[in-house]
Amino acid sequence: MHRRTPLASVALALTAALTCSGVATAAGGGVGTGGGDGANDSAYRNVGFGARTLGIGMRGDDVKTLNWILKSQPFGGKVPYKGNFVSSTKGAVQKLQSGAGIPTNGIVGKKTRKVIAGEMTSGNATWYGPGFYGNRTACGLTLSKKTIGVANKKLPCGTAVTFAYRGHWVRAKVIDRGPYNAGYSWDLTSRLAKQLGFLNTGAGVVKAAVVR
Repeated sequence: MHRRTPLASVALALTAALTCSGVATAAGGGVGTGGGDGANDSAYRNVGFGARTLGIGMRGDDVKTLNWILKSQPFGGKVPYKGNFVSSTKGAVQKLQSGAGIPTNGIVGKKTRKVIAGEMTSGNATWYGPGFYGNRTACGLTLSKKTIGVANKKLPCGTAVTFAYRGHWVRAKVIDRGPYNAGYSWDLTSRLAKQLGFLNTGAGVVKAAVVR
């Protein structure tokens, strides 16, 4: 559990930006852009959401991110993740496209991603890590540089959340409580902030879609 002011978060961000190591494997219960179900399958594509146009039959980490989004609020679709882009995924995408007044082809390209981002909830976020590594989170995990996760004051531990920030999309789970600064909804781990392209920001607005 941690308490900081936004100014302190910015100071930590500037320091950590100079010291953080390169890309590492996700740990500590979070789920990031790398890996995922079927990662050893030759048909599986280990790419982030937004890196390619998605359609029927496709399989990969980006498809898993899409399914998290479709199952989340405010989208409300109960689309089971079966390892690839199936007919139920297409149907949910078409419903979203129809509501937004764009072509209902069921394909997830730039226009559809823009609609998705527009429907996600905006919230103020900070990030934390240096000075807290080795500590136990409120959800019982040991925080490290590799931990991908997020703190929230109310959501149950393990709640799945997809974040979007300036073209980056990352999946994570709630692992801690916070932030306790007034007006802030999320406290990202340093690893999550790095994958989201938020590391040098310190404090700012991110988009979030919560799987209820």
